[in-house]
Amino acid sequence: MNNHGKKVDQPFEVLEDEENILESSDRGSKKLRNLECESDMSSTDDEMENSLLQLLRKRSKNPEDICSEFVQLSVSKPEAALVKFMEFVLEASERDFIMPEVNRKPFKTGIFANTGNAKVEHRFPLVVRSSRCCGMDASSFLDQLMHTLISTSVILQSSFLRDMSDFLTVATGSDVLPLRRTSTLVAMKMMTALNDMIALQDERLHALWLNLFGGVFLKRMRDVADDIRSLCVAECGVWLNKFPQSYISRTRLLYLFHAFEDCSMKVWEASLYSIVRLEKKPKLRADCLQLGYKFRMSLLSLSLGSDATLAEMAIRLLVTFQRVMPEVIDDEMVEIIEQMAFAIDRSVAQAAAELLHVRFNEKPTATARMLALARLFIKFFGHERIPYLIDAFYGVSDSLLDWSTMVEMLLNPENLTYQEVTVIIEIMARSVRQAVTGELPPGRATATLKNLPLVEADEQVATIISPVLTTLLRQYRMEPLQMKFLLDLTLHMNCSNEQAEELLDQIKLLILKHTELEVMQHCAETLLHLFQKYEEVSVNIRKELMERAAISYLEADSAWQLSVKKMQKSRLNVCSKRLLIALRVVSAVYECFNLSEFQVMDSVQVSLKRAVRGNDVPEATFSDEAVSLCLEICYVAVCWDLKRIQEEASAGNQVDDECLALAEQLDIFFLAALHIIEHSSEEKFCCQAFVSTCDLLVLFSDNLPHSGNPALCSLQYKPSVHELKTLEDFAIRYAFSEAAKAELNSAKESELSVLLHSKRRVLAGFCKLCFNSVVPMLRAASVLQYYEPFHPFYEDLLLSTMERCMFINLTEFGMTLMQSLLLMYKRILADYDSTVKAGNSLQFGKLLSMARNFGHLLSSDVVKTRPAVLILHRAGIRYATDGAVDDSKAPENLLYLKVLRQLVPLLLDEDIRELVRDLDSTIKAPSSEQPSTCPEWEPLHFYRKSLIDKLARNFY
Repeated sequence: MNNHGKKVDQPFEVLEDEENILESSDRGSKKLRNLECESDMSSTDDEMENSLLQLLRKRSKNPEDICSEFVQLSVSKPEAALVKFMEFVLEASERDFIMPEVNRKPFKTGIFANTGNAKVEHRFPLVVRSSRCCGMDASSFLDQLMHTLISTSVILQSSFLRDMSDFLTVATGSDVLPLRRTSTLVAMKMMTALNDMIALQDERLHALWLNLFGGVFLKRMRDVADDIRSLCVAECGVWLNKFPQSYISRTRLLYLFHAFEDCSMKVWEASLYSIVRLEKKPKLRADCLQLGYKFRMSLLSLSLGSDATLAEMAIRLLVTFQRVMPEVIDDEMVEIIEQMAFAIDRSVAQAAAELLHVRFNEKPTATARMLALARLFIKFFGHERIPYLIDAFYGVSDSLLDWSTMVEMLLNPENLTYQEVTVIIEIMARSVRQAVTGELPPGRATATLKNLPLVEADEQVATIISPVLTTLLRQYRMEPLQMKFLLDLTLHMNCSNEQAEELLDQIKLLILKHTELEVMQHCAETLLHLFQKYEEVSVNIRKELMERAAISYLEADSAWQLSVKKMQKSRLNVCSKRLLIALRVVSAVYECFNLSEFQVMDSVQVSLKRAVRGNDVPEATFSDEAVSLCLEICYVAVCWDLKRIQEEASAGNQVDDECLALAEQLDIFFLAALHIIEHSSEEKFCCQAFVSTCDLLVLFSDNLPHSGNPALCSLQYKPSVHELKTLEDFAIRYAFSEAAKAELNSAKESELSVLLHSKRRVLAGFCKLCFNSVVPMLRAASVLQYYEPFHPFYEDLLLSTMERCMFINLTEFGMTLMQSLLLMYKRILADYDSTVKAGNSLQFGKLLSMARNFGHLLSSDVVKTRPAVLILHRAGIRYATDGAVDDSKAPENLLYLKVLRQLVPLLLDEDIRELVRDLDSTIKAPSSEQPSTCPEWEPLHFYRKSLIDKLARNFY
C-alpha cells in the first residue's frame, strides 16, 4: 500500500482487517498444533494455545505478558517456541503453507509450498496506516519481542536465536511476496534489537547480526518490491542513528544516498527521513556532507518531483549542506531552484526561497540584499507572477519586510534603474498587503488556509511608510505602474483623520492635474475605497472632485468649440489637447462617481454625433482617443442612469420621460461604437468599443421585459443584422485570423499575457451575446469552428460557452455544433482538389479531434443530451448524402461521415436502428466495391459498421 508523504518513524506499523486475519490465524493454528503434537512439542499452557498473532489481535493480554510467556516457552521448549515464531511469520503473511519439519535443519530454500488453497489476492497485513484504530501496533510488538529475547541470558547460551535467523534468512528469499515482506520486516527488527544490545559485547550477537546483514539486508536492498527496499533503507537509518554504539560502519551511509537513484517514492521517503535525522549527529555530519555533495544532483532531481513533502525535504537538505559547503550549489542549480519559488505548494516554494536567501545574506549591507532580491524578481518579471515570489520569501527573507530600506532606496533612487524602482515599489506594496491581511496568492496550496497577518504589521506600516507616502506619490506621479502600487499601499494603512484628509486631498489633485488616464483611473478607484473608510473627512473632497472634473471639461469643451467656430488654428491644437485631458478626467471620475447631475452628458453626446457625422474642417476632427473617451463616458452614464431609473421604478415613481432620454443616449452610443469598430485604425479603441457594446447589448436584452414596468420594457434594444455582422466579423478577425494566430505565436513571454488578455476580452464579449440570446445560438458556430486550432488560447472560454448554450436548447445546440464542424470541414475541402487527399490531411485529423472533444461534452449524460446527439447525426447524414443520384458514384460530401463516426458512442440503441434505416434508404454503396479498392466509399462503410458494432456490443 502506498502512503507517501506521511511522516512515520516506522515504515510498517499496524495490522489490518481483523476478522480475516483471525480466520486465517485459526486455520493456521489448528494445523500447527497438530504438527506440534506429532513432534511432541505442544504446550499444555492455556495461555499459549492460541497463536501469537491471535493473542495480539484478541488483545486479551498486553504485549509485555505475551513476550514474557514466549520467552519462557523458548527456555523450556525451544523447538515449540520456534514453531510458534514461524507460525507468527506465516500467519502474518496471509498465506496457507505446509510447515517445514523443524527437526530437519538447517533450513533450505524452497521449504515452503502452497497448499493450493492460497488466496488469489495476496494481502500483506503489516502496512503503513495513518489511522490509529486499525489494530495492534505489530511493529512495536516485534521490537519488544526481539529485545526481550535477546536480553535473556539463558537464550543467549542456546542456539535459539541462530535458528530464528536461519529461518528468516531462508524466508526472506521466498518467491512468495507476502512471506518475503513479512519475514524481511521481522529480520530487520531482529537486527535492530541485536544492534541495541551492543553493550553486551557478545561476539555471538555480533556474528549473528553480520550474518543477517549479508544474508538479508544486502539482498533485500535489491528486492523488486518497493516497500521491502524502503523497509531496509529505514532500518539502516535506525542503526546509523546510534552510531558509534552500533554494529554498522559509518561508510554504510552510502546505502541511504544510493537510494536517491531508486525509482520508488517510498524508498526516497525512507532515505530522506533518515538522512535528515543523521545529518544532525556530529559524528556523521562530515560524511553526510561529503555524500551530499556527491549526490547533490540526485537531491535536486528529487526536489523537482511531484510529491511536495519529499521535494521540500530534498531542498532543505541542500540548504543545510550549502550553509557549510557553498560549492554544493552551483550557478546552474541556482537557475533551477529559482524557478521552484513559483511552485504551487507553499512549503516547496519557501524551501527554495530559503536556499536563495542564504545566497542573498552573503551581501554586506541591507541595501545590497534588497537589490539582490529585486533583481531576482526582475529576472522573472511578470506582475501576475510576483505575488508567488512574495509569498515564497514571506517569513523566510528579512529583506522582504525591510520597509525602511525600501523607503530609503525609493527616496534616493539615483543609482537604481526604472525597472528596479518599479519592482521595489511592487515588493513593498504586495508584502504590506500580505503582512496586514495574511492573504495568499490565488492558486497557492498550503497546509493551512487561514489568514495569518503579521503581528504589529499595522504599526510598522504607520511608522515607516505613512509619513513618506505623500512624498512618494508626488515623486513617482508620472509613472502609471509605480503609482498603481503606491496607491495600493493606502488601502492597507490606518490613518488619523488629519492624515487621511491630507492623503485624500493629494490623490484628488493627482486626478485633476495629471495627464495620464491610467493614473487617473487608479486614483479614482483608490478614492472610491478610501471615501468609504474615511466618511467623516471625505464628503467635501468628494463633492469638490466631481464639480471640478465636470467644470474643467465643460470649460475645455467651450474653448474648443469657440476656437473651431472662429477658425483660430493657432489655438485649436492647444484647445484640443486641453479637451482630451479633460475627457480623461471625466472618464476616470465618472466610472467611480455618478456625474449625471452636472449635465456632462449633453456635451459628450454632441461630440459623439459630430464624430460619427464627420467634420468638414480636418483640424476640428476629434482624435480616435477623444471619440473613444466620449464613448466610454456615454457607456458609464447609461449604466448610472439605468440604475437610477430602476431604483425609481421600484419605488413606484413615473420614469417614462427618463426612459425616453435613456433610449436616445443608447442609440447615440451604438451608432458611435459601431463607427469606431468599423473605421478606427487603433485596435485598442476598437476593442474597448466592442466590449462596451456587448455589455450594453446584454444589459438591454431580454431581461428588461421581465421587469413588469412598461417604460423599462421599452428600453429593450434589438440589434440589426448589420450591427451583429459587424460585431461577429471583428471578433473573428481579431481573435482567429491568421494574423492573430501569428501574433500570438510570435509574442514574447512578457507581451503575451497582455495581448492574450485583450483578445480574450473581445471573444468573451461575443460569447456573452450567444449564451444570453442576444444573437441566435447558431451564430456561436462562427467562433466554435476555431475550437481545435486555437485550443491553447481560448479552450476554457469556448468550452464555457458551449456548456451555457446546452442549458438553453439542446436541439439548437446540436445544430450549432453541426454548423461548427461543417464550417471547419468546408475550409479544409477548399484547400484540396479531392476528398481523399482532404481526408488524409493533418487538418482533417484536427477536425476529427474537435468532433471527439464535442462528444466528450455531450457524454456526461447521453439520455439528457440525446436531442443534440440525434440532430447531429441526422443533419450530418443528410448533408453527407445530399446529391446521391447515381449509386455508382459517391456523393461529394460523403467524407463528412468520418466526422460523424466520432460521435457514434453517444447514440442510444433505438436511435441507432433508426439511423441505420434512414442511411440505407438514402444511399447504398455498390456491393461489388470494397473500401480498400474504392476510397471515396470508405466513410459510408465504416460509419455504418460503427453503428452496427455499437448496437451489437450493447446487445451482448
